[in-house]
Amino acid sequence: MERHYYTYLIEEEFASHYFGKESVMFKLFYDYHWTSPEETKSQLASRQIEYITKPIPVSHIHKRLKMNLSGAEYTQVDCIYRLLVPEGSASFIMKDRYIEILANGKFDVETVFFEILRKVSPCFLAMDFGMKRYGWLNPVKERNFI
Repeated sequence: MERHYYTYLIEEEFASHYFGKESVMFKLFYDYHWTSPEETKSQLASRQIEYITKPIPVSHIHKRLKMNLSGAEYTQVDCIYRLLVPEGSASFIMKDRYIEILANGKFDVETVFFEILRKVSPCFLAMDFGMKRYGWLNPVKERNFI
């Protein structure tokens, strides 16, 4: 079964505020991706998502991918990377506000891409709407203000 993740870069202030309350963020993104575009709720969710997310740092991620995938069997066309391993495959598609990761085969195929994103920022939230699974790629530490 294919796994399909939407991965957003969350503004740090929101990431730290919603650490431990990821289900609230998941519901917002789920409603946005799984409701029809005509619905008012979707338009409101779109504005909220734009406010709490950051644009994807495409050139920085390109450099990281090329550095970390050297030696691996992968192809690249523009902002799409496809990794082939004996246990399966994974695709990595960069958009302006999110990254789609599709994976087939063993469950650790997509972790290659997750590990690279983890090094870019601790504020990436990955969500698989079909399986209703979500989580931070690198758990955001709560700040203690003294």
